[in-house]
Amino acid sequence: MAPPQQGEQCGRPAGCVLVWVVTVLLLLAVLGGGGCLVAYVVLPPAESPAWIPAVGLSLVALPWAFWLVTCVYRCVTTRSGDRAVAPAGGGSIVSRNSPGS
Repeated sequence: MAPPQQGEQCGRPAGCVLVWVVTVLLLLAVLGGGGCLVAYVVLPPAESPAWIPAVGLSLVALPWAFWLVTCVYRCVTTRSGDRAVAPAGGGSIVSRNSPGS
């Protein structure tokens, strides 16, 4: 595998920051949801608010929903004509939009 070219590592400079922001937000969602679920298990039923399990499950499920939506997005955009396609017989990768294809 060839090393990434300059500017290809994260796309744009803001893209690297965006990846870290999304990662931190998803981590905080899992930790917050886990905290809610632990509080629901540890607190006595009389002291536990009714919304804690719903919020806990929602926050824990948020990263799963994010990755599912990301996967669907990638599958849909892969079918667009802007992606590069390898020829069936092997060889170099050509673009569908190139004049020779």
